[in-house]
Amino acid sequence: MSTREETLHEHVEFWLEELAADRPALAEWFDGLSETDIAFTLESLPLEERLAVWQAVPPALRGAVLVELHDEHRRSLLKAAPPDSLLQWLGRTDPEDLLELMDDLPVQLGRRALRRLDQEEREQLQAALGYDDDQIGRWLSFKVITAEAETPGRVFRKALRETGVPEMTDVIVLVDDNSRYRGCLSLDTAMKVPTQQPLSQFIDAEINPLNPALSLHEGAQAIRNSGWSMLPVVDENGTVLGRFTASDALDVITEEQERQISQLTGGGLEEEDLFSPVRRAVPKRSVWLGINLLTALLAAWVIGQFEGALSQWVALAVLMPVVASMGGIAGSQTLSLAIRGLATGQLGSANVRSLIRKELLVGAINAVLWAIVIGIVASLWYDSFVLMGVIAFAILVNLVAASLAGVAVPWVLSRMKIDPALAGSVILTTVTDVVGFFAFLGTASLVLAFIG
Repeated sequence: MSTREETLHEHVEFWLEELAADRPALAEWFDGLSETDIAFTLESLPLEERLAVWQAVPPALRGAVLVELHDEHRRSLLKAAPPDSLLQWLGRTDPEDLLELMDDLPVQLGRRALRRLDQEEREQLQAALGYDDDQIGRWLSFKVITAEAETPGRVFRKALRETGVPEMTDVIVLVDDNSRYRGCLSLDTAMKVPTQQPLSQFIDAEINPLNPALSLHEGAQAIRNSGWSMLPVVDENGTVLGRFTASDALDVITEEQERQISQLTGGGLEEEDLFSPVRRAVPKRSVWLGINLLTALLAAWVIGQFEGALSQWVALAVLMPVVASMGGIAGSQTLSLAIRGLATGQLGSANVRSLIRKELLVGAINAVLWAIVIGIVASLWYDSFVLMGVIAFAILVNLVAASLAGVAVPWVLSRMKIDPALAGSVILTTVTDVVGFFAFLGTASLVLAFIG
Protein backbone atom coordinates (compact mmCIF):
# COMPACT_ATOMS: atom_id res chain seq x y z
CA MET A 1 0.00 0.00 0.00
CA SER A 2 1.37 3.46 -0.94
CA THR A 3 1.99 6.23 1.59
CA ARG A 4 -0.94 8.19 0.14
CA GLU A 5 -3.31 5.26 0.55
CA GLU A 6 -2.12 4.70 4.11
CA THR A 7 -2.83 8.36 4.88
CA LEU A 8 -6.30 8.18 3.36
CA HIS A 9 -7.11 5.04 5.33
CA GLU A 10 -6.03 6.91 8.46
CA HIS A 11 -8.61 9.56 7.55
CA VAL A 12 -11.27 6.87 7.26
CA GLU A 13 -10.32 5.44 10.67
CA PHE A 14 -10.43 8.93 12.19
CA TRP A 15 -13.95 9.62 10.93
CA LEU A 16 -15.26 6.26 12.05
CA GLU A 17 -13.84 6.79 15.54
CA GLU A 18 -15.16 10.36 15.77
CA LEU A 19 -18.64 9.48 14.61
CA ALA A 20 -18.76 6.40 16.83
CA ALA A 21 -18.04 8.73 19.74
CA ASP A 22 -20.91 10.96 18.57
CA ARG A 23 -18.62 13.91 17.89
CA PRO A 24 -19.53 16.31 15.05
CA ALA A 25 -17.52 16.29 11.83
CA LEU A 26 -14.93 19.07 11.53
CA ALA A 27 -14.78 21.08 8.32
CA GLU A 28 -11.16 22.08 8.91
CA TRP A 29 -10.15 18.42 8.64
CA PHE A 30 -10.46 18.78 4.85
CA ASP A 31 -7.87 21.55 4.63
CA GLY A 32 -5.08 20.46 2.32
CA LEU A 33 -6.98 17.48 0.90
CA SER A 34 -7.69 17.33 -2.81
CA GLU A 35 -11.16 16.64 -4.18
CA THR A 36 -9.94 13.15 -5.17
CA ASP A 37 -8.75 12.41 -1.62
CA ILE A 38 -12.04 13.59 -0.12
CA ALA A 39 -13.95 11.43 -2.59
CA PHE A 40 -11.85 8.38 -1.67
CA THR A 41 -12.55 8.97 2.02
CA LEU A 42 -16.29 9.29 1.45
CA GLU A 43 -16.45 6.15 -0.69
CA SER A 44 -14.68 4.20 2.04
CA LEU A 45 -17.29 5.06 4.68
CA PRO A 46 -20.57 3.21 5.34
CA LEU A 47 -23.58 5.12 4.01
CA GLU A 48 -24.76 6.65 7.30
CA GLU A 49 -21.27 7.88 8.23
CA ARG A 50 -20.70 9.08 4.66
CA LEU A 51 -23.74 11.34 4.86
CA ALA A 52 -22.58 12.73 8.19
CA VAL A 53 -19.07 13.53 6.92
CA TRP A 54 -20.50 14.98 3.70
CA GLN A 55 -22.20 17.68 5.73
CA ALA A 56 -18.75 18.88 6.82
CA VAL A 57 -17.31 19.17 3.32
CA PRO A 58 -16.98 22.90 2.48
CA PRO A 59 -19.80 23.89 0.06
CA ALA A 60 -17.30 25.39 -2.35
CA LEU A 61 -15.72 21.95 -2.80
CA ARG A 62 -18.84 19.83 -3.02
CA GLY A 63 -19.40 20.10 -6.76
CA ALA A 64 -15.81 19.10 -7.53
CA VAL A 65 -15.94 16.25 -4.99
CA LEU A 66 -19.17 14.92 -6.52
CA VAL A 67 -17.45 14.73 -9.90
CA GLU A 68 -14.64 12.61 -8.43
CA LEU A 69 -17.06 10.10 -6.89
CA HIS A 70 -18.12 6.94 -8.70
CA ASP A 71 -21.70 7.09 -10.01
CA GLU A 72 -23.32 5.00 -7.30
CA HIS A 73 -21.67 6.95 -4.47
CA ARG A 74 -22.52 10.27 -6.10
CA ARG A 75 -26.18 9.34 -6.41
CA SER A 76 -26.39 8.40 -2.74
CA LEU A 77 -25.29 11.92 -1.75
CA LEU A 78 -27.43 13.73 -4.31
CA LYS A 79 -30.48 11.76 -3.25
CA ALA A 80 -29.99 12.76 0.39
CA ALA A 81 -29.44 16.48 -0.33
CA PRO A 82 -32.35 18.98 -0.10
CA PRO A 83 -32.93 20.62 -3.52
CA ASP A 84 -32.20 24.15 -2.26
CA SER A 85 -28.89 23.09 -0.70
CA LEU A 86 -27.98 21.19 -3.82
CA LEU A 87 -28.69 24.19 -6.01
CA GLN A 88 -26.47 26.27 -3.73
CA TRP A 89 -23.55 23.86 -4.23
CA LEU A 90 -24.11 23.76 -7.96
CA GLY A 91 -24.00 27.54 -8.10
CA ARG A 92 -20.36 27.32 -7.03
CA THR A 93 -19.51 24.49 -9.41
CA ASP A 94 -17.30 24.84 -12.46
CA PRO A 95 -19.35 24.50 -15.71
CA GLU A 96 -17.30 21.46 -16.75
CA ASP A 97 -18.05 19.75 -13.44
CA LEU A 98 -21.72 20.69 -13.74
CA LEU A 99 -21.78 19.03 -17.16
CA GLU A 100 -20.67 15.74 -15.60
CA LEU A 101 -23.31 15.98 -12.89
CA MET A 102 -26.28 16.80 -15.11
CA ASP A 103 -27.34 13.19 -15.75
CA ASP A 104 -27.68 12.54 -12.01
CA LEU A 105 -29.72 15.67 -11.25
CA PRO A 106 -33.52 15.90 -11.27
CA VAL A 107 -34.62 17.52 -14.55
CA GLN A 108 -36.08 20.66 -12.96
CA LEU A 109 -33.02 21.14 -10.77
CA GLY A 110 -30.72 20.77 -13.77
CA ARG A 111 -32.66 23.45 -15.63
CA ARG A 112 -32.43 25.80 -12.66
CA ALA A 113 -28.67 25.22 -12.48
CA LEU A 114 -28.32 25.99 -16.19
CA ARG A 115 -30.23 29.25 -15.81
CA ARG A 116 -27.65 30.43 -13.27
CA LEU A 117 -24.86 30.29 -15.84
CA ASP A 118 -23.97 33.15 -18.17
CA GLN A 119 -25.10 32.87 -21.79
CA GLU A 120 -21.81 31.55 -23.19
CA GLU A 121 -21.49 28.84 -20.52
CA ARG A 122 -25.13 27.88 -20.93
CA GLU A 123 -24.75 27.50 -24.70
CA GLN A 124 -21.60 25.40 -24.23
CA LEU A 125 -23.33 23.04 -21.82
CA GLN A 126 -26.47 22.73 -23.92
CA ALA A 127 -24.37 21.87 -26.98
CA ALA A 128 -22.45 19.22 -25.01
CA LEU A 129 -25.66 17.73 -23.61
CA GLY A 130 -26.80 17.08 -27.17
CA TYR A 131 -24.27 14.25 -27.50
CA ASP A 132 -24.52 10.71 -26.17
CA ASP A 133 -22.77 9.59 -22.99
CA ASP A 134 -20.20 7.59 -24.95
CA GLN A 135 -19.22 10.47 -27.28
CA ILE A 136 -16.44 12.94 -26.55
CA GLY A 137 -18.75 15.87 -27.32
CA ARG A 138 -20.54 15.04 -24.06
CA TRP A 139 -17.40 15.29 -21.91
CA LEU A 140 -15.58 18.38 -23.14
CA SER A 141 -13.26 20.77 -21.39
CA PHE A 142 -14.18 24.33 -22.29
CA LYS A 143 -10.80 25.79 -21.30
CA VAL A 144 -9.32 26.11 -24.79
CA ILE A 145 -7.22 29.01 -26.05
CA THR A 146 -8.51 30.38 -29.34
CA ALA A 147 -7.16 33.30 -31.37
CA GLU A 148 -8.09 34.90 -34.66
CA ALA A 149 -5.87 33.47 -37.35
CA GLU A 150 -4.54 36.87 -38.49
CA THR A 151 -3.54 37.98 -34.99
CA PRO A 152 0.11 39.18 -34.98
CA GLY A 153 2.51 37.30 -32.74
CA ARG A 154 3.09 40.27 -30.41
CA VAL A 155 -0.64 40.88 -29.86
CA PHE A 156 -1.27 37.22 -29.14
CA ARG A 157 1.50 36.98 -26.55
CA LYS A 158 0.29 40.10 -24.79
CA ALA A 159 -3.24 38.71 -24.56
CA LEU A 160 -1.90 35.40 -23.31
CA ARG A 161 -0.02 37.06 -20.48
CA GLU A 162 -3.28 38.68 -19.35
CA THR A 163 -5.45 35.54 -19.51
CA GLY A 164 -2.95 32.86 -18.50
CA VAL A 165 -2.59 29.34 -19.85
CA PRO A 166 -4.91 26.56 -18.66
CA GLU A 167 -3.41 23.26 -17.57
CA MET A 168 -2.82 20.61 -20.26
CA THR A 169 -2.45 23.28 -22.97
CA ASP A 170 0.15 22.82 -25.68
CA VAL A 171 -2.03 23.59 -28.72
CA ILE A 172 -3.50 26.95 -29.81
CA VAL A 173 -6.68 26.92 -31.89
CA LEU A 174 -7.11 29.49 -34.65
CA VAL A 175 -10.47 30.77 -35.90
CA ASP A 176 -11.61 33.16 -38.60
CA ASP A 177 -13.60 36.40 -38.23
CA ASN A 178 -16.79 34.33 -37.79
CA SER A 179 -15.22 32.17 -35.06
CA ARG A 180 -14.99 29.19 -37.40
CA TYR A 181 -12.11 26.76 -37.09
CA ARG A 182 -9.05 27.53 -39.25
CA GLY A 183 -6.31 25.32 -37.84
CA CYS A 184 -3.90 24.76 -34.95
CA LEU A 185 -0.33 25.45 -33.99
CA SER A 186 1.70 24.46 -30.97
CA LEU A 187 2.00 26.80 -28.01
CA ASP A 188 5.80 26.77 -28.40
CA THR A 189 5.48 27.89 -32.02
CA ALA A 190 2.96 30.60 -31.13
CA MET A 191 5.35 32.04 -28.56
CA LYS A 192 8.02 32.34 -31.26
CA VAL A 193 5.93 33.90 -34.04
CA PRO A 194 7.66 37.13 -35.16
CA THR A 195 6.15 40.34 -33.80
CA GLN A 196 4.20 41.46 -36.88
CA GLN A 197 3.56 38.14 -38.59
CA PRO A 198 0.10 36.53 -38.25
CA LEU A 199 -0.36 33.22 -36.46
CA SER A 200 -1.99 31.75 -39.59
CA GLN A 201 1.39 31.49 -41.33
CA PHE A 202 2.50 28.89 -38.79
CA ILE A 203 -0.48 26.51 -38.82
CA ASP A 204 0.61 22.90 -38.19
CA ALA A 205 -1.27 20.68 -40.63
CA GLU A 206 -0.43 17.60 -38.55
CA ILE A 207 -2.53 18.76 -35.57
CA ASN A 208 -6.01 17.52 -36.41
CA PRO A 209 -9.19 18.34 -34.48
CA LEU A 210 -11.53 15.67 -33.14
CA ASN A 211 -15.14 15.21 -34.19
CA PRO A 212 -17.49 15.45 -31.19
CA ALA A 213 -19.34 12.33 -32.37
CA LEU A 214 -16.25 10.16 -31.79
CA SER A 215 -16.61 7.57 -29.06
CA LEU A 216 -14.72 8.13 -25.82
CA HIS A 217 -12.53 5.15 -26.63
CA GLU A 218 -11.69 6.52 -30.09
CA GLY A 219 -10.99 9.96 -28.63
CA ALA A 220 -8.68 8.48 -26.00
CA GLN A 221 -6.78 6.54 -28.66
CA ALA A 222 -6.51 9.66 -30.86
CA ILE A 223 -5.01 11.68 -28.00
CA ARG A 224 -2.59 8.91 -27.13
CA ASN A 225 -1.45 8.58 -30.75
CA SER A 226 -1.18 12.34 -31.34
CA GLY A 227 1.56 13.04 -28.82
CA TRP A 228 -0.22 16.23 -27.70
CA SER A 229 -1.70 17.01 -24.30
CA MET A 230 -4.95 18.15 -25.91
CA LEU A 231 -6.79 18.34 -29.21
CA PRO A 232 -9.62 20.71 -30.10
CA VAL A 233 -13.11 19.33 -30.66
CA VAL A 234 -14.76 20.87 -33.73
CA ASP A 235 -18.18 20.07 -35.19
CA GLU A 236 -19.08 19.73 -38.86
CA ASN A 237 -19.90 23.46 -39.06
CA GLY A 238 -16.43 24.46 -37.90
CA THR A 239 -17.56 25.52 -34.43
CA VAL A 240 -14.92 24.98 -31.76
CA LEU A 241 -16.84 23.26 -28.96
CA GLY A 242 -13.94 22.75 -26.57
CA ARG A 243 -11.07 20.33 -26.18
CA PHE A 244 -10.33 16.73 -25.19
CA THR A 245 -7.22 16.34 -23.07
CA ALA A 246 -4.72 13.65 -22.16
CA SER A 247 -6.19 13.76 -18.66
CA ASP A 248 -9.64 12.99 -20.10
CA ALA A 249 -8.12 10.17 -22.16
CA LEU A 250 -6.42 8.71 -19.08
CA ASP A 251 -9.73 8.80 -17.20
CA VAL A 252 -11.45 6.95 -20.05
CA ILE A 253 -8.74 4.28 -20.26
CA THR A 254 -8.66 3.84 -16.48
CA GLU A 255 -12.45 3.50 -16.27
CA GLU A 256 -12.41 0.95 -19.11
CA GLN A 257 -9.78 -1.08 -17.30
CA GLU A 258 -11.63 -0.91 -13.98
CA ARG A 259 -14.86 -1.93 -15.67
CA GLN A 260 -13.22 -4.83 -17.48
CA ILE A 261 -11.57 -6.10 -14.29
CA SER A 262 -14.87 -5.90 -12.43
CA GLN A 263 -16.90 -7.49 -15.20
CA LEU A 264 -14.45 -10.31 -15.77
CA THR A 265 -15.36 -11.57 -12.32
CA GLY A 266 -18.73 -12.46 -13.85
CA GLY A 267 -20.66 -10.69 -11.13
CA GLY A 268 -21.76 -7.55 -12.98
CA LEU A 269 -21.11 -5.44 -9.86
CA GLU A 270 -18.82 -2.80 -11.36
CA GLU A 271 -21.18 0.05 -10.40
CA GLU A 272 -22.15 -1.15 -6.94
CA ASP A 273 -21.34 1.01 -3.96
CA LEU A 274 -19.28 -0.89 -1.38
CA PHE A 275 -21.84 0.07 1.26
CA SER A 276 -24.98 0.23 -0.89
CA PRO A 277 -28.28 -0.57 0.87
CA VAL A 278 -29.29 -4.23 0.94
CA ARG A 279 -32.51 -3.52 -1.02
CA ARG A 280 -30.42 -2.20 -3.91
CA ALA A 281 -27.65 -4.80 -3.75
CA VAL A 282 -29.98 -7.81 -3.78
CA PRO A 283 -31.63 -7.17 -7.21
CA LYS A 284 -28.28 -6.47 -8.89
CA ARG A 285 -26.77 -9.69 -7.69
CA SER A 286 -29.90 -11.75 -8.21
CA VAL A 287 -29.86 -11.07 -11.95
CA TRP A 288 -26.40 -12.54 -12.34
CA LEU A 289 -27.15 -15.41 -10.00
CA GLY A 290 -30.10 -16.23 -12.23
CA ILE A 291 -27.97 -16.12 -15.38
CA ASN A 292 -25.35 -18.34 -13.78
CA LEU A 293 -28.09 -20.70 -12.61
CA LEU A 294 -29.23 -21.21 -16.21
CA THR A 295 -25.69 -22.02 -17.33
CA ALA A 296 -25.24 -24.37 -14.37
CA LEU A 297 -28.49 -26.14 -15.23
CA LEU A 298 -27.25 -26.65 -18.79
CA ALA A 299 -24.06 -28.23 -17.48
CA ALA A 300 -26.11 -30.34 -15.04
CA TRP A 301 -28.30 -31.51 -17.93
CA VAL A 302 -25.21 -32.68 -19.82
CA ILE A 303 -24.03 -34.59 -16.74
CA GLY A 304 -27.49 -36.10 -16.38
CA GLN A 305 -27.19 -37.69 -19.80
CA PHE A 306 -24.39 -39.90 -18.47
CA GLU A 307 -25.84 -41.15 -15.19
CA GLY A 308 -25.13 -44.72 -16.22
CA ALA A 309 -21.43 -44.07 -16.68
CA LEU A 310 -21.23 -42.23 -13.36
CA SER A 311 -22.96 -45.06 -11.51
CA GLN A 312 -20.56 -47.63 -12.98
CA TRP A 313 -17.40 -45.60 -12.57
CA VAL A 314 -17.40 -43.47 -9.40
CA ALA A 315 -13.98 -41.99 -10.19
CA LEU A 316 -15.59 -39.99 -12.96
CA ALA A 317 -17.55 -37.90 -10.46
CA VAL A 318 -14.38 -37.19 -8.49
CA LEU A 319 -12.39 -36.07 -11.53
CA MET A 320 -15.09 -34.04 -13.35
CA PRO A 321 -14.20 -30.76 -11.57
CA VAL A 322 -10.58 -31.12 -12.72
CA VAL A 323 -11.62 -31.19 -16.38
CA ALA A 324 -13.95 -28.19 -16.03
CA SER A 325 -11.48 -26.19 -13.96
CA MET A 326 -8.58 -26.66 -16.38
CA GLY A 327 -10.75 -25.55 -19.28
CA GLY A 328 -12.04 -22.55 -17.34
CA ILE A 329 -8.56 -21.31 -16.48
CA ALA A 330 -7.24 -21.74 -20.02
CA GLY A 331 -10.29 -20.01 -21.47
CA SER A 332 -10.11 -17.12 -19.02
CA GLN A 333 -6.49 -16.43 -19.95
CA THR A 334 -7.36 -16.21 -23.63
CA LEU A 335 -10.57 -14.26 -22.93
CA SER A 336 -8.66 -11.59 -20.98
CA LEU A 337 -6.14 -11.24 -23.79
CA ALA A 338 -8.86 -10.91 -26.45
CA ILE A 339 -10.90 -8.37 -24.46
CA ARG A 340 -7.78 -6.27 -23.88
CA GLY A 341 -7.08 -6.36 -27.62
CA LEU A 342 -10.63 -5.24 -28.41
CA ALA A 343 -10.47 -2.48 -25.79
CA THR A 344 -7.19 -1.08 -27.09
CA GLY A 345 -8.18 -1.44 -30.74
CA GLN A 346 -5.32 -3.88 -31.43
CA LEU A 347 -7.68 -6.74 -32.31
CA GLY A 348 -9.73 -6.35 -35.48
CA SER A 349 -10.99 -8.18 -38.54
CA ALA A 350 -7.54 -8.18 -40.12
CA ASN A 351 -5.78 -10.09 -37.34
CA VAL A 352 -8.46 -12.04 -35.44
CA ARG A 353 -7.73 -15.23 -37.39
CA SER A 354 -4.04 -14.93 -36.57
CA LEU A 355 -4.88 -14.65 -32.87
CA ILE A 356 -7.19 -17.69 -33.09
CA ARG A 357 -4.41 -19.76 -34.74
CA LYS A 358 -1.89 -18.66 -32.13
CA GLU A 359 -4.21 -19.37 -29.20
CA LEU A 360 -5.20 -22.75 -30.64
CA LEU A 361 -1.52 -23.69 -30.89
CA VAL A 362 -0.83 -22.49 -27.34
CA GLY A 363 -3.92 -24.33 -26.12
CA ALA A 364 -2.95 -27.52 -27.94
CA ILE A 365 0.59 -27.55 -26.53
CA ASN A 366 -0.65 -26.87 -23.00
CA ALA A 367 -3.38 -29.46 -23.51
CA VAL A 368 -0.91 -32.19 -24.45
CA LEU A 369 1.41 -31.30 -21.57
CA TRP A 370 -1.26 -31.18 -18.87
CA ALA A 371 -3.26 -34.06 -20.29
CA ILE A 372 -0.19 -36.25 -19.76
CA VAL A 373 0.37 -34.90 -16.24
CA ILE A 374 -3.26 -35.27 -15.14
CA GLY A 375 -3.54 -38.65 -16.85
CA ILE A 376 -0.55 -39.96 -14.93
CA VAL A 377 -1.93 -38.59 -11.64
CA ALA A 378 -5.31 -40.21 -12.31
CA SER A 379 -3.74 -43.55 -13.21
CA LEU A 380 -1.65 -43.57 -10.03
CA TRP A 381 -4.62 -42.48 -7.94
CA TYR A 382 -7.05 -45.08 -9.28
CA ASP A 383 -4.58 -47.58 -10.73
CA SER A 384 -6.28 -47.44 -14.13
CA PHE A 385 -4.61 -46.80 -17.46
CA VAL A 386 -8.02 -46.66 -19.09
CA LEU A 387 -9.03 -43.76 -16.83
CA MET A 388 -5.74 -42.09 -17.66
CA GLY A 389 -6.60 -42.13 -21.34
CA VAL A 390 -10.14 -40.90 -20.79
CA ILE A 391 -9.22 -37.87 -18.70
CA ALA A 392 -6.20 -37.06 -20.87
CA PHE A 393 -8.41 -36.98 -23.96
CA ALA A 394 -11.05 -34.85 -22.19
CA ILE A 395 -8.41 -32.34 -21.00
CA LEU A 396 -7.00 -32.14 -24.52
CA VAL A 397 -10.42 -31.46 -26.06
CA ASN A 398 -11.49 -28.96 -23.39
CA LEU A 399 -8.31 -26.88 -23.41
CA VAL A 400 -8.39 -26.56 -27.19
CA ALA A 401 -12.10 -25.65 -27.09
CA ALA A 402 -11.42 -23.13 -24.31
CA SER A 403 -8.68 -21.44 -26.34
CA LEU A 404 -10.96 -21.17 -29.36
CA ALA A 405 -13.89 -19.88 -27.28
CA GLY A 406 -11.64 -17.40 -25.46
CA VAL A 407 -11.14 -15.51 -28.73
CA ALA A 408 -14.37 -16.33 -30.55
CA VAL A 409 -16.80 -15.43 -27.74
CA PRO A 410 -15.63 -11.81 -27.16
CA TRP A 411 -15.21 -11.29 -30.90
CA VAL A 412 -18.74 -12.40 -31.71
CA LEU A 413 -20.20 -10.43 -28.78
CA SER A 414 -18.42 -7.26 -29.93
CA ARG A 415 -19.84 -7.74 -33.45
CA MET A 416 -23.29 -8.05 -31.86
CA LYS A 417 -22.74 -4.78 -29.93
CA ILE A 418 -22.74 -6.68 -26.61
CA ASP A 419 -20.04 -5.81 -24.10
CA PRO A 420 -17.71 -8.87 -24.10
CA ALA A 421 -16.31 -7.95 -20.69
CA LEU A 422 -19.79 -8.21 -19.20
CA ALA A 423 -21.11 -11.37 -20.87
CA GLY A 424 -17.96 -13.12 -22.05
CA SER A 425 -17.00 -14.89 -18.83
CA VAL A 426 -20.49 -16.33 -18.32
CA ILE A 427 -20.63 -17.76 -21.85
CA LEU A 428 -17.06 -19.02 -21.65
CA THR A 429 -17.78 -20.87 -18.40
CA THR A 430 -20.77 -22.52 -20.03
CA VAL A 431 -18.68 -23.62 -23.03
CA THR A 432 -15.84 -25.07 -20.96
CA ASP A 433 -18.20 -26.84 -18.54
CA VAL A 434 -20.40 -28.34 -21.24
CA VAL A 435 -17.55 -29.32 -23.56
CA GLY A 436 -15.45 -30.65 -20.68
CA PHE A 437 -18.22 -32.74 -19.15
CA PHE A 438 -19.40 -34.02 -22.53
CA ALA A 439 -15.87 -34.98 -23.63
CA PHE A 440 -15.05 -36.65 -20.31
CA LEU A 441 -18.31 -38.46 -19.63
CA GLY A 442 -19.03 -39.19 -23.28
CA THR A 443 -15.61 -40.78 -23.79
CA ALA A 444 -16.01 -42.73 -20.55
CA SER A 445 -19.42 -44.02 -21.72
CA LEU A 446 -17.94 -45.23 -25.02
CA VAL A 447 -15.10 -46.95 -23.20
CA LEU A 448 -17.47 -48.64 -20.78
CA ALA A 449 -19.66 -49.82 -23.65
CA PHE A 450 -16.61 -51.20 -25.45
CA ILE A 451 -15.09 -53.04 -22.49
CA GLY A 452 -18.43 -54.02 -20.99
